[in-house]
Amino acid sequence: MESITVVMVREHLDNIPQYPLPAGYRMRLYRPGDKKVWVRLWEASDSLDRAAERFDESFGYDLPALQRRCYFLVAPDGKDVGTITAWYNRNFRGRRWGLIHWVAIIPEYQGKGLSKCMMTVAMNRLRALRHRRAYLRTQTHRIPAIKTYLDFGFLPDMTYPDAKRAWQIVRKYINHPVLARL
Repeated sequence: MESITVVMVREHLDNIPQYPLPAGYRMRLYRPGDKKVWVRLWEASDSLDRAAERFDESFGYDLPALQRRCYFLVAPDGKDVGTITAWYNRNFRGRRWGLIHWVAIIPEYQGKGLSKCMMTVAMNRLRALRHRRAYLRTQTHRIPAIKTYLDFGFLPDMTYPDAKRAWQIVRKYINHPVLARL
């Protein structure tokens, strides 16, 4: 499948879906030194090239904020198996927006609904940090993730370059009421 970047927006943080973690799982916040954990998770979940560099590019300008915004999903055996960040952008569309950023779950734990639990935690954190709206970026080949984001009230940003073509691709794989209106 062709991979095109898509942007999705949620104009408000009302009525966030609430998915509790399954028994034995928990979320923990970033601690100093967790860059290694983040890199390992991204390399395992997505074969991400230059994961350490991407971490630095994305978060290096505000490492202290990670301790309030970056979460790790911990499996019942104590192993870190996923990550999500309730990040921010001070100038998206000329305003301050919350940003769902760098969501990953290692393959053995994918397909179990855990990303919905992680989204609940991150979206609640954005609201607690007084964000009024949120957005995210992903790629067309991440079909399960896009479905989750749609279910969480994110809508396609049709102003983004190649948006029409990108969402035509996604519609071939996802039957969602929001996409029927595009």
